[in-house]
Amino acid sequence: MESEEVNSTPQSLLLAFLGMHLLWKPIAISGASIVDVFGWLGVGQAAARSLLARMTDRGMLDRHKIGRKTYYSLTPDGATILDDGSRKVWRGAGHSSWDGQWTTVVLSVPEDSRHLRHRARSRLGWAGFGNTSLGLWVAPGRHDVAAILGTEFDGADITVMVGRTVAPTTDRSLVASAFDLDEIARGYVAFGSRWSSLVAEDLTASDAFATRVRLQAQWLSLGRSDPLLPASLLPDRWPAEDAEKLFRRLDATLDRASIGIEASGLDSIAVQPVPEDTVLDASSAVSSSA
Repeated sequence: MESEEVNSTPQSLLLAFLGMHLLWKPIAISGASIVDVFGWLGVGQAAARSLLARMTDRGMLDRHKIGRKTYYSLTPDGATILDDGSRKVWRGAGHSSWDGQWTTVVLSVPEDSRHLRHRARSRLGWAGFGNTSLGLWVAPGRHDVAAILGTEFDGADITVMVGRTVAPTTDRSLVASAFDLDEIARGYVAFGSRWSSLVAEDLTASDAFATRVRLQAQWLSLGRSDPLLPASLLPDRWPAEDAEKLFRRLDATLDRASIGIEASGLDSIAVQPVPEDTVLDASSAVSSSA
């Protein structure tokens, strides 16, 4: 199996690992165990420990010292980010019905607030909006744009409208202007080509564990780019459904093949449960892993 994968940066691999093994679990895993896992993934000790330090500094992870050992658990912020990412991983290929309405956003950000412009792009993109050639952000259905953008944009120059297209604009032409469906489709086709020949039964438990982390990291990268448009707006023979069937089958198989690693191969301790009422910008954290 190839060791290199599209978009599998160390940070994206760590986010996938944390989502698989720490999300909403009241446990912390030792830094030594995480470094071991990254060794299986081909990431060196120094790089893995540096990444853990950065994620701790950013407020995603908490450190717990017991003797000479250091354990890491998710902070409430980190759990919120990964829960949002998990919804992208397990989103389901069946697209919901659509009433024909679009949410349109016009956003003006001053030049001296470029960081807000980046956050707006990240948050709207994560929520399924596309940007047209005229600078309009559009997404099928009704969306709470104020909640998507957050309180940082209170008082910003924003116009939000909900309605249907009128000739000469069509739903299809709006999709073509706002979303690169050809690029998204190529991502799903590449995913299928990359993973369809995997024989999980031939892997050791540690290799299966590491491969599952890689699989979820790449699938999440596809979820970032796919706005999950209604089926009526997609081309015929859209490859996402076949790719998701492959992902779900391989994930379940790799989970079985790596049985025992989490229970006996990861050094963990119990910690206080993570509160579930924290809201944070999940889009920025996950998009930065690409």
